[in-house]
Amino acid sequence: MTTHRKKQRYIYRTQGVCPPEIHFQVDQGYLSEIRFVGGGCPGNAQLVTRLLEGRHLEEVLQLVNGIDCRNGTSCPDQLASAIQAITDGRLSPATSFLLVEDHTPKARMGLIGELAGNPQILKKMVRAMSESGVETVVCLGNLTGESMQNRQTLKSMRKLDIQAIQGQNDWNYAMGTESPPYPPLDQKARDWLIQLPQVLSFLVGPKKCIAFFGDFIQKLPGYSDYEPFALEMNMVCGLTDFMRDETVFPALEAMTPQFHADVVLFSQTRKWGYWHVGGKDFISIGPAADPDGLSWGLLESVHDDARFEVMRIN
Repeated sequence: MTTHRKKQRYIYRTQGVCPPEIHFQVDQGYLSEIRFVGGGCPGNAQLVTRLLEGRHLEEVLQLVNGIDCRNGTSCPDQLASAIQAITDGRLSPATSFLLVEDHTPKARMGLIGELAGNPQILKKMVRAMSESGVETVVCLGNLTGESMQNRQTLKSMRKLDIQAIQGQNDWNYAMGTESPPYPPLDQKARDWLIQLPQVLSFLVGPKKCIAFFGDFIQKLPGYSDYEPFALEMNMVCGLTDFMRDETVFPALEAMTPQFHADVVLFSQTRKWGYWHVGGKDFISIGPAADPDGLSWGLLESVHDDARFEVMRIN
């Protein structure tokens, strides 16, 4: 079996069992961070992951291969299938961040910043956007926060079928590393969060846009500068400190011809902002609520150009 020289992350799509995905990492041939995502018995899943943590792939394969539960397979048996797929070269490491691409052009998009676990604000935002003729709504991370209503916020997100990307808080909750004293989310909510994309690519008219939360993505296991849109994120996060260092704008302008995106949206700074540098638009998304009230962003196509405006709700 091939020895793995560095930690690599894998996502395996299962067949015949309740959880649709198995997430895990391999570090020099040893298994870690195993997670059965999206269904099944959480107690059994936790038992399996604890017993197999830190074992070598060959040992795990011998232990779990052929275990039957239903449909001629089981969750442990599907993990064996994943390991076998790695051995056979049929399963490649996952990209360091999850990118979702929407190729259907939009005319008017509504952008929601940090909700911080407030479902009431979410409902007000969606109502205001509907009245403004918005066709698509996207939440740009930190749906969760220091709130007792995180679970209700995520439930409202699913009910309203709103697209979202993952923020730092959402990643922490998904991984079970949220800060006390607020209660942890249940397994269903954490699984929903872990499957959110960290980066979203979409079209506003002919303009290609990308949206991400912030630099926590660069700290994810196996992050690579060669991933799609990594250049845009590196320039925004590292070079310009989220566009707060204007002295480096000439260097940024020199790099923009290599960008794949025309519009770059981010929300880590929790402040509204707009810059046009090197023919590209950079937009900082502020929080849904601040001392001045509620705000959301309108991104629309006007004469084949992308126009941005901050919309206030009294």
